[in-house]
Formats: sequence, C-alpha cells, structure tokens
Amino acid sequence: MFSSFMIAADKSGSGKTTLTTGIIRYLTRNGHIVAPFKCGPDYIDTRHLERASGRKAYNLDSVMLSREIVQNVYARGCAGADCAVIEGVMGVLDGVSHTDFAGSSADIAAIADLPCVLVLDCSGSSYTAAATIRGIAELGRMRIAGVVLNNIASDRHAFLVRSAVETHTDCKVLGTLPKNSENLLGSRHLGIKTAMEVEESYLEACADFASANVNVDELLTLCRTEKPVYAPQTAVKTDKTAYVAYDKAFQFYYNSNIEFLASAGYEVKFFSPLAGEGIDGADFVYIGGGYPELYAEELSESPTAKIIKDYAEAGGKLYAECGGLMFLSRGIHTDGGFFPMAGVFGCETRMCSRRQALGYVRAELVKDCIMGNAGQANVGHEFHYSAMEGYSGEYAYKLTRITDGKTSGDGLIYKNSFAAYTHLHFLCDKPLIKNMI
Repeated sequence: MFSSFMIAADKSGSGKTTLTTGIIRYLTRNGHIVAPFKCGPDYIDTRHLERASGRKAYNLDSVMLSREIVQNVYARGCAGADCAVIEGVMGVLDGVSHTDFAGSSADIAAIADLPCVLVLDCSGSSYTAAATIRGIAELGRMRIAGVVLNNIASDRHAFLVRSAVETHTDCKVLGTLPKNSENLLGSRHLGIKTAMEVEESYLEACADFASANVNVDELLTLCRTEKPVYAPQTAVKTDKTAYVAYDKAFQFYYNSNIEFLASAGYEVKFFSPLAGEGIDGADFVYIGGGYPELYAEELSESPTAKIIKDYAEAGGKLYAECGGLMFLSRGIHTDGGFFPMAGVFGCETRMCSRRQALGYVRAELVKDCIMGNAGQANVGHEFHYSAMEGYSGEYAYKLTRITDGKTSGDGLIYKNSFAAYTHLHFLCDKPLIKNMI
C-alpha cells in the first residue's frame, strides 16, 4: 500500500521542516522508500528532505508551474517509492491570492489529491484550536487527516486542546510537541542552515524527536492513497555538456531544472568554484543561487573566477541566478571588505542588513537577447539580501510582482551570458531558458 501526506501548518516558523525531516528520516531508517517534496520555491528545505530520505526532493509550485506539470513532477518523484511526504509552505492557505489561495499548500494538496497533517501552534490557547482547524478545512476545502499540536505547555494543556479538537472536528490528534522544544537547527538570513552544513546526528535527532512525539504508524494508516502513475520519458542522446556549479557556495537548484538540461540533450557535470574546478568542453554553464558571500574570500582567490570570465569573453553560453549573479559581478561587498569576483558584468553587489526582495514576479523580456524576444515572459521568484551597485546599463527584464503589481528591473546581458536575481523554473510554460540552450 502507498501512503502520502502533506505536513502543513497554520503559520511559518511552526517547526514544519524539523518535523518533516524527522518523519522522513524515521521512515527511511525503518525500511521505507520515501519520496520527499517541498511546496513552493524554497531550495534550502528541499535539500534537508533529500538528506533525510536519500532520494531527490522535488518542488511542487503552482505559481510557476501549471496544474498538469505539478501533477507530473509529483508522479515523477513518487516513482519507486512506497510513501510520499510533502512539506508545506508558510501557513497552509498562504499563497498569491486571498480568494482561491492559489500557490498555497492547500492548492498543492488539491492538485495532487493529498491528505494533510496540520501542525498547529497552540501557545496561548486551548479550545480555540478546534475552531482554527475547522476554519482551515472549510476555507481550504481540504482533507485534514490528522493534527499535531505544537507548543504544548503541560499534560493538562494537551488534554484541553485534544478534547476540543476531537469533540468539534473529525481530525485525529496524532501527537503533541512540547513547548520550547530544543531548536535542533540553527538559522541565518535566508532561513535555516543548509543541508551541507548539518551533521548526520541532526537528522537522527529529528527522527528521534518525531517518533517520540508523533504516532507515525497511525499517520501512515490514515493517509493511504492511490500512487500516481508515472510514464518515464524516452532517453535522449546527450551530445552536449552542461556544467552546473555545485558546492557550499552554490547549491540552490530545482532538481527538475537539472533534469530538464538532460532531457534537452546535455550531459550534466558538476563543478566546484570553491575548489577551483574548471569547465573543459562546456557547451553551457549554469551557476545557481547560494551563499557566495559566506565564501567570498575563497571565491575571489579561486582560479574558477578567471576560467568563467574567459569562457564568457569567448562567447560561451552562461546562465546565472542570484548568488550566481553575485559571483559574475566585479565583486561582493561584505562586512569583511570587498572581494573581487569573475567580473563578467559591470556591477558590484553588496550585502544588506535587510531583505531586498521576496516573492513571485513576472519576468518579461524588454529587449531581444539570448534568452528570447521582447515580450516573452516567465513567472519566477526573488529572495535576496544583496543589492547591485554601479550598474548603468539597461535591464533585460521588467519584473512585475504577482501580489501587488509593483515593477522593477532585473537581468544583465553580456555576449552570450545572462544573469538575474530572479530564479526560474525550467518546466514552466514556454521556458525562456530553452531559447538559450
């Protein structure tokens, strides 16, 4: 039998990632083959789910992708697994629309036909938890198979909340999480630490925490579902080579993007700018997001910076997002000083104390370039704390924020190189990256 469920919550910071990571690791070490997923555009949580399961984790995003593509990505990830665990995003109804909750965890649950396990913050309340659950279930039109009560102060508190939930809802209380539970995972400005920064002991601690506080076996029984059918694609002959930067400085990628390159006829090779690795024989280079500011000194001394610069000058096809843009700038300003980078583009970047952008945007080309013709557009996502300085040229993109229509510019072009803060999903409708590759 196949089980699948989404772990969602009433708000951000509820402990979804720790609990999801723990349940996945617990299931994996007990012999299950778990298909892990993350709702929305987040890169960091996805890598933790990969570490916990030992399998690729995929993003399910109904803002950047069509309903059909989300279903296909879900089916692709479930192939070969006996259960699927999907981590929600923000609060369960938080998306890009207040009317139909598009882009929310509830939206993804409806698209993939998933039951939901709701993690509910019960601090400062008791019986009201029942009303919260009923409101979420009604507004989100979703099946809540069970709830996990978080921030429980005492056995008495647990009894009060459980009694109200089981009296006034159809939901089973699957577990309680104690108030002020140990913070198992540290954070930084973009969120929790990356999967490359944590030890196996953290994953085991998450598993122990989950199994001690949640009835995982009952959860699996409550969430029996039909396994989605996946039809593997016909293998494509790989007659080109794509190099993808991947190390502690650059690790923010959608797995679907990497697989898209393979489906387009590229043999994908990974290289580490931190290790000074090269890109011999590259037909395309992809430098994704990450934390280049944390490794600015090492990157500035890496021979890869000059290798990339020479590749771009020779007209090589180069695509970069966010942290990749920072690496391709003239340099990065940090609290520790200024560190020169590859210098492909005529700008510098500076780390700021406040977030500079967050949210979905429509990225429309305003000029013909290697990414396509003026007027072509994709929906992407921005999230960065750095800002560009000293750039006097035109931007390739007109960005329009999905939620409020605010506009801005993004996208730099030099020969056959393109870089932007905006992250794109390559499986979107008419992907711009297809024009480049």
